[in-house]
Amino acid sequence: MKPKFPTGERGAALLMTCLVIAAFLLLAGALTDLARAWVAREDLQTAVDAAALAGAAGTEGRTRYVEITVGYGHCETCCDEDSCWCCCQCDPPVTLRGTEKYLVEQGGWRRGTCCDRFLGTEERWIRYPADTRQVAEEILNINWPDLLEEKKWSDVTVYPDYNPYGPSVRARTQGSLSTVLLKLAGIDEISPVRCGQSGTFYDVVRDGWFLGRNRPPLDACSN
Repeated sequence: MKPKFPTGERGAALLMTCLVIAAFLLLAGALTDLARAWVAREDLQTAVDAAALAGAAGTEGRTRYVEITVGYGHCETCCDEDSCWCCCQCDPPVTLRGTEKYLVEQGGWRRGTCCDRFLGTEERWIRYPADTRQVAEEILNINWPDLLEEKKWSDVTVYPDYNPYGPSVRARTQGSLSTVLLKLAGIDEISPVRCGQSGTFYDVVRDGWFLGRNRPPLDACSN
């Protein structure tokens, strides 16, 4: 005996209920995919921020360079009827360029003459270490979100001091998140792209004048 299906108003109500339940389940599944994508996006932002910060800070740190003005001297023999001695003559000032740690902190500018004199810092700037990109990439890989299956691409850019976007490190990447129910709508994956930038700040000196902290770099993530 064949089962009888409800007809009339009762059957229409049952069909409508089934459609509503199905639509609700599909919507819940789609919202779940979107929620996973949002979490992955935020985790990816954290990863690129950490990568940019690690690149700008670095385990070896940034290297500060300076141009300083110094002076030296030499001895000229002065004598009288009884003895001779050194008459110190101060030479014209000269400029030196090098790392601030060696020239200033360690006193590398000194030569031990009779007229060694430090006349001021003319300019200060920084350089990032050679492994900056490698450090940033490693931190990005360590913090890669678990929800993202793969890294489609990544880019770490180091902007030098004289660049409008520098001194800073920018990390950009794109991941891939496989969807579940959004596949029914033809969306097989969601690929978030995130960018992070970290700048370096220091006391600026130009022509011997202290000009305060260096300006913030321009936003390289919108570039």
